[in-house]
Amino acid sequence: MPNKNAAKATAVARLVECEKKERAGENVGDFYRTKVQPAVNAAMQAGCPLGEIHAEADRTYGRWLIDNAGK
Repeated sequence: MPNKNAAKATAVARLVECEKKERAGENVGDFYRTKVQPAVNAAMQAGCPLGEIHAEADRTYGRWLIDNAGK
């Protein structure tokens, strides 16, 4: 069984990266299918609830938006 914390961190990082790419106007369909979804699935298999993964990604992305406002 994969490490729960590492799997969650990877899934959160991929979700945040996807949001940043989408905000920059990139097409994220392939990135989501090949990078995000496998990471989220691995985190869920390690025991992380889907809502917890997305909530952490939302908080992380929100902090990034605040930190980079006006740049």
